[in-house]
Amino acid sequence: MYNALYTTNFLSTLNDNYQKMLGMLVVTGWVSSEWKPLVISITGAALVLPYIFCSPLANRAAQVYGKQRVVRVCKILEIPIVMLAIIGFLLKDPNLFAQHEYTTPLATGLVILAIFLIGVQSSMYSPAKYGLIRDIGGIENVSRGMGGMESLSFLGMLLATAIAAIMVDKFSDQPIVYSSLLLILAVAGWIASLLIRAEETPVEHRDRLDPFAYMKTTHRMVLQYKGLNSVIYILSIFWWFATTIQLCTIVYCQDVIGMEKGGPGMMMCIAAIGISIGCIISGKLGNHYPDEIRRVPLYGLLLVGALTGIFFLKAGHYIVFGVLLFLVGVLAGMFKVPLDAEIQRRVQPDLLNTVLAYFNQVSFLFMLLASVTYYLLTLLLPQRYVFLMLAVVLAGASVWLYAEYTQSKRK
Repeated sequence: MYNALYTTNFLSTLNDNYQKMLGMLVVTGWVSSEWKPLVISITGAALVLPYIFCSPLANRAAQVYGKQRVVRVCKILEIPIVMLAIIGFLLKDPNLFAQHEYTTPLATGLVILAIFLIGVQSSMYSPAKYGLIRDIGGIENVSRGMGGMESLSFLGMLLATAIAAIMVDKFSDQPIVYSSLLLILAVAGWIASLLIRAEETPVEHRDRLDPFAYMKTTHRMVLQYKGLNSVIYILSIFWWFATTIQLCTIVYCQDVIGMEKGGPGMMMCIAAIGISIGCIISGKLGNHYPDEIRRVPLYGLLLVGALTGIFFLKAGHYIVFGVLLFLVGVLAGMFKVPLDAEIQRRVQPDLLNTVLAYFNQVSFLFMLLASVTYYLLTLLLPQRYVFLMLAVVLAGASVWLYAEYTQSKRK
């Protein structure tokens, strides 16, 4: 029943992250080493910044035009956006264009602009696609729907990382080869969106469009669901954690572990495989044990242990690093899905899109913060201290969730 939605989301995630990974891997090759952390941070921020400002508009669009229509329109808009990115990559091909002193900044600007626009496009249909989970399968299938959606999302991130690493390694001097895949995926995603079928819940109210007023108003509204704001903020911390891991791995694998060119891509693939497996496991457990959220603090503390282990690793320990990173991925997936399902279960149907748009704002604000904290920390301390920072923050989030869960059970 979820096949068309799953396929659309998978292809979207694959293309978004493939475009971002190309930006990180290719554009960092255009600049000197001292600029690489900044370029990586800007590239990561460009994809997430639109979610903070566009989420209220995305929610309004879903309310007025319907979730399925919003998804389809956004998917067709993806096609001209990726064509802009393709132009940016092709500008650096000396066989097509003469290379001048302004070629690199122009090409870099076009690629990052395209990543920003793909973030706008993705943010505009994100509340709609997650709102369709309950419309298609009903509340009794929420855990299954979220588990499948998230596992395929992380599988898309995995494949995007792997494909980008292979393409850049094998066809670094042929941008037409690695960039044309963007257009193929965009067209395929639009076709998949045409196959989505759902009975949508009608919405009579209209939410505010001012992003800051929207966040403030919805925050107050969510307070009627005891403890739900805590779930949203802990999920947002998860996305801060996941974004930081992705930003850090490329430089960390090369500078600390001592891996060759293809190593960072392989390690990010290992992490993404782990997260996909963790999401699948958690989705199945959630169908059998609806109160799966009570185990999330335990998963968080196990994550802390794995991250601390990475912090103490020495150069050359590739296998141990890979095992610990895989474990981090599995536990991260198991940590995330019960929190997602809790939002779907507790919010009434006509308010679900409003809450999901609010969640997008908060979580992507944390993802933007990840770009800032990563860059600032690496200015002050060695790369491995990023993992120690992640461990400390996740420990605090796990204790917070345990306290909230215990308090709710007492009442």
